[in-house]
Amino acid sequence: MSFFTIRFKGPLAALQGPRIDGEPQTLPIPTPSLITGMIGAALGISRAEAERLQALQDGMRLACVVHKPGVEVIDYQIADLSKPYLVGPMWSSGARIVEREGSQITGLRQQWKPYLADVDMTLVVELDPSAPNTAEEIIAAFHEPARPLFLGRSSCPPDVALAGAIIEAAGLEDAVNKVASERSSALIYLPAGCTQPQWGDLPVSIPGRRDWPANRHSGSELYVCRQPAAVEPG
Repeated sequence: MSFFTIRFKGPLAALQGPRIDGEPQTLPIPTPSLITGMIGAALGISRAEAERLQALQDGMRLACVVHKPGVEVIDYQIADLSKPYLVGPMWSSGARIVEREGSQITGLRQQWKPYLADVDMTLVVELDPSAPNTAEEIIAAFHEPARPLFLGRSSCPPDVALAGAIIEAAGLEDAVNKVASERSSALIYLPAGCTQPQWGDLPVSIPGRRDWPANRHSGSELYVCRQPAAVEPG
């Protein structure tokens, strides 16, 4: 079976769960929705093409090798919602007009945005046969992306090429172990359905699936977090 890798390394990365208040959850690894958006941007898929993005997300499964988990940094922000330019409908880079809803219409609003500093990971991606794009097409798009690519937010540019390599392996777990054996690695995250339990495994729920047509959170992925096997000296 063929798998491909994505390098996820930079001075800052924005990894967060669904935002329901001013303090979103910090996540340890990139989510399927984040990687879907990244691949979609590389391929030139518009945010308005929700069905294409949904097919892209549904056609892949992710695992992650963490070389350096990074250090959590919280960016504290405050906005004065009484300013004239913050009243009424606002422009959006998406396909619809943004309007403020809820109880807080004026006054000061606080929010905390989480980042991971000095992060270094390798994502291992398995594509379903029904996936709309091949691994070769995605890697080629990473080499020459249609739009700029970032690690979660536009303030988080990568400091290495995102395009990885195609790996031949018996399964996703085997592909992850190959990647982990090639470089010093702290942790690996595997989808729970692709591995057998081992002593010391930690179950981790990652709320990272998105319903793209409905523009909302649509579920979580259960991962197994474990330390990679020790590499014997040659």
